[in-house]
Amino acid sequence: MATRTGRRSAIVVGAGAWGLPAALDLQDRGWDVTLVERFEPGGPSASNGGSTRLWRLADTQPWRARSLRGTLDAMDRLSERLKEPVYRRTGLLWRDDASLPAVAESLTAIGEPVERISADRVGEAFAGLRSDGRDALYVEQAGVVHIHRLLQRGLEAFIEAGGAYLPHTRVTAIEPGDASATVRFERGERRSADQVLVAAGPGTAELLPGLGIALPLTPYIEQVVYVGDPVGAPPAPDLPGLVDCPPETPAEHGPDSAGVYAMPNGASGYKIGLDRPLRPLAGGTLGEDLDRRPDPARTETIRARVARDLTSIVPQVLGTQVCTWTDSGDGDFIIGRIHPSVVLACGDSGEGFKYAAFMGEYLAALVAGEPTDAEFDRHWDPARFGTATAPRRHYSPIGRH
Repeated sequence: MATRTGRRSAIVVGAGAWGLPAALDLQDRGWDVTLVERFEPGGPSASNGGSTRLWRLADTQPWRARSLRGTLDAMDRLSERLKEPVYRRTGLLWRDDASLPAVAESLTAIGEPVERISADRVGEAFAGLRSDGRDALYVEQAGVVHIHRLLQRGLEAFIEAGGAYLPHTRVTAIEPGDASATVRFERGERRSADQVLVAAGPGTAELLPGLGIALPLTPYIEQVVYVGDPVGAPPAPDLPGLVDCPPETPAEHGPDSAGVYAMPNGASGYKIGLDRPLRPLAGGTLGEDLDRRPDPARTETIRARVARDLTSIVPQVLGTQVCTWTDSGDGDFIIGRIHPSVVLACGDSGEGFKYAAFMGEYLAALVAGEPTDAEFDRHWDPARFGTATAPRRHYSPIGRH
C-alpha cells in the first residue's frame, strides 16, 4: 500500500541489533518506516545491553567467514552513515585444540592474514595469558562493536529522517496478507504496511504461532563480568579480544573449563564471559521472565578464571551485566521471507551484533524484494527446519557472543 507520500511502507518489529540498522537502510531506499520496540534499545530488559560486543572474521566455515568479511565493509558504510565509528579494531587471539586448521583455512579463503602462535608464546600475543599447552591463532581483523553508539546514534538518525518510532510497545500478533500485513499491539491498536520485518530477538517466539510457523528457538540468559583495576586509568591493559575454546581434555585444565570469550571495554575494564549460558529464559518467553539479576556464583567463577588465566588483568569485579540471546537449534541464523508480506530474522545464536551493519543491508534488501546472496539465503532459510514443532535445545560452539 502506498503511503500519503506515495512511498512503500514497512513496519520493523524490534529496534535492536538487526531491526534498527534495517530500518535505517529501508529509509535510505525511500521507504516510510515504523519502528516498534517492546522495551528500549540498550535497556536492561533488552538483549543488547552493555557498550561492546566482539566482532571477528575468524570462523571454522569458509562461507561464514565470507559473510563476516561482509560485516566489516558494512560497518564502514554504517559508520559513514552515522558520522562516527561503530567499531574498533583490537585484534583477536583464538586458542583451541582442534579448530585452528579450519579457522586458518577459512581466513585464507577470504584473503585475510593469520599467524599461528605456539603454546609457549601465547603470553606474548596476549599479555599475561597463561599457557595451557595449546597453540593459538592471532587474527588482526577483529575488535569490538560500539553497540551503545550504534543504537543511540542509529535511533537519532532514524528519527531525524522522519521515521516513526514506537518505544515500550508490545506486538501481540502479526496478520500477513498477500499485499500487506497488519501488526496488532497490546493496547488494542493496529497498523498496516506493505511489509513487516520481525527482528524481535527472544520476543520472536511469541509471534510465531500467529504466523503459522514453528521454529526451534531457545532463548537464554547470559552473564558477563567486567574486571580490572578500580583505580587504574585505564582500568585494564590494552589487550586484544579472546576466544579461548574449551579443551578437548577438560580434566587436565581444571574443574571449570568452559570456553571463554572476552574483549576490551574501554573505561569499564575488560569484559569476559563463559561460553555457557546462565540459564534458559523461563518459559521460553519474555513475558514470563524479566529477571536480570546476576548470579554471584557465575561472577566468582569468571573472576577466578581471570586470576588464573589472564594474569595481566587485576582480578577485581568492576561490574556485571545480564542479557539474552536466542539459539536457533543449529547455531545458524533463521532469516527469510515466510509470507509475501513478512520477513523473519531470528535465532541470533549470540552473534547478533557482529552482524548488525551487514544485517541492516541484507534484511532491507529482503524486505524490498531485491536480490541477496544465494549462499547466505540457503544457509539461513527458515524452511530448513521443515515441519518441526518443538524447540530442539542446542548449545552453539564457542565464539558465538
